[in-house]
Amino acid sequence: MFPAVWQIAPNRCEPAVWVHRGTRAKRAAHALGAHQVGASLIEVLIAMLVMSFGVAAVAQLMATTIQYSKTAQYQMVAQQIAMQLAESMRANTDGFMANAYARAETYASNRAPATVPACELAQACTSSEIANINKAEIGNILRLVLPGGDFNAQRNGNLADIWIMWLEPASSASLPAGGANCRTPSVGAPIERPRCFYMQAAL
Repeated sequence: MFPAVWQIAPNRCEPAVWVHRGTRAKRAAHALGAHQVGASLIEVLIAMLVMSFGVAAVAQLMATTIQYSKTAQYQMVAQQIAMQLAESMRANTDGFMANAYARAETYASNRAPATVPACELAQACTSSEIANINKAEIGNILRLVLPGGDFNAQRNGNLADIWIMWLEPASSASLPAGGANCRTPSVGAPIERPRCFYMQAAL
């Protein structure tokens, strides 16, 4: 309980006013509480704004991480297919030396699957026929395991230059397409800018 005090009016003709200190204290506390509620609401809004920026940054980082992870996976697949093509060339050196494995087509992500040719004599395939079969099979495998998968190859003396190409999937984390690993004549219009894996194999 707050003690009561007498407040003497300045004009002695007026009656004395009874003032209770507890009433003043309650009014002051009420005014202070209303001010504190307003300040807390502003602090919450500022915190939500800061948190929204943080969530957006984390989402962008996750998208970039996923994109780089997918790119690394595609590069590993491209390397395996390039090694498989190189092994086919080593197994058919006559076809390789005759330049039967050469392929220099402009990249197209919507290329139709190739028809695997048959040998004229089933029991006696020529080196060129084997090379054509290998190229058709490699092209079809690439279209299955890579988005817009395709390849080019050329003979460089006793070396084989192999380019594996594919399209990156669309995402908010855009990565540069093409680059030094792409064979310049094989890159088409800007819409069809593939990513490339290049390997040189010795035969």
